[in-house]
Amino acid sequence: MLVGEHFYLRPSWSCQGCGEPWPCAPARDELIAQYRPERISLAIYLGAVLADAVHDGLSPDNLYSRMLGWIRPD
Repeated sequence: MLVGEHFYLRPSWSCQGCGEPWPCAPARDELIAQYRPERISLAIYLGAVLADAVHDGLSPDNLYSRMLGWIRPD
């Protein structure tokens, strides 16, 4: 789990550090660094986060690209 300034706030799913939609660019960088070389674990974590966001009432439209679509293979 990401620990740092750029973590999500529920139920808005905005970044507590910068206010951007989470994961913001700094959070993405932190996540990539934290989960290197375990990209599969990162995808599983973010899949669970996506499910939590939907449960909190965010529309599933565009959530895939926001939460998971930015992950690239090594």
